[in-house]
Amino acid sequence: MSGDAVDIGHPNATAWLTEHGAEYGLCQIYRNEAWHYEPSTHAIDRGCPRMYANPTQDPRMQQ
Repeated sequence: MSGDAVDIGHPNATAWLTEHGAEYGLCQIYRNEAWHYEPSTHAIDRGCPRMYANPTQDPRMQQ
């Protein structure tokens, strides 16, 4: 894990990122963490990847 992430606190900002984040390479990664966004280099061209249910489902956390 690289530690590259941002947690958004304000609901308006979270709503905006949900709609526009992929355009800037920021994606919500976990369905249960609406505030947590991570950079995704492919999101700008392909959209955000499918979300994991929670961090325990993320294979990157199994290291």
